[in-house]
Amino acid sequence: MELSFKIWMCGGSMFMVPCSKVGHIFKPSHPYSFMGNEGEQISRNYVRVARVWFDKELDFFFKIRPHFEAMDVGDITAALALRERLKCRSYSWFIKTIYPELPLQSDLIAAGQFKTDDGKCMDTRGGDLRNGGVLHLSTCHTGPGRNPNSNRFMMFTKDERLMGLNFCCDSGYAEGLQFHPCHNQGGAQAFKYDPITKQIRQNSGKCVTGSEDKHLVIMTQCKEGESNQRWNFEYTYF
Repeated sequence: MELSFKIWMCGGSMFMVPCSKVGHIFKPSHPYSFMGNEGEQISRNYVRVARVWFDKELDFFFKIRPHFEAMDVGDITAALALRERLKCRSYSWFIKTIYPELPLQSDLIAAGQFKTDDGKCMDTRGGDLRNGGVLHLSTCHTGPGRNPNSNRFMMFTKDERLMGLNFCCDSGYAEGLQFHPCHNQGGAQAFKYDPITKQIRQNSGKCVTGSEDKHLVIMTQCKEGESNQRWNFEYTYF
């Protein structure tokens, strides 16, 4: 990630070479030692990257991973000074220009845990969302910080996308909700939120519903007042 930020934001570019092949061989163990716990050191490196490059989106990073906010990452003065000296572009420029599939906070109406009035939350369960992973209904996270994969962190965008990580919910105008790459053409990936009824609707007349029997988030006929169709958002931007 950091290499990509440095290249694009500081005046460089990356190219895809057709028919090229890149291989990576994973060693059974690291040929070097970590200063302390391996997992903690990797997390520390993530936070260093975020604090140097994420600008105004840094607080959003900590909303997704709140247990990282108090982590001591050491002195990043030199990295910040290098970014200033090279006159690197902003993180928002990077997202809008290089990776527009990922929304900024300014593109959202809501984020975080999406909870029904019954107290159950949308949950990706850390599945491979690229291959049609389904949206589950699970117990909401109530402890300090989140699980490492942020399974319950959802996003709802102003352009009507309901997202888990970088993928969009797609009803296929059927009952189940699956994740697919966002195509930005509306249709079965378009959802509207009604702040009065708290329902998330599609133009099919159906609403996003938390089914405790199936432990899934599904589409059913909209019924005003149904507690499993009333969604509450952890963070709102409207």
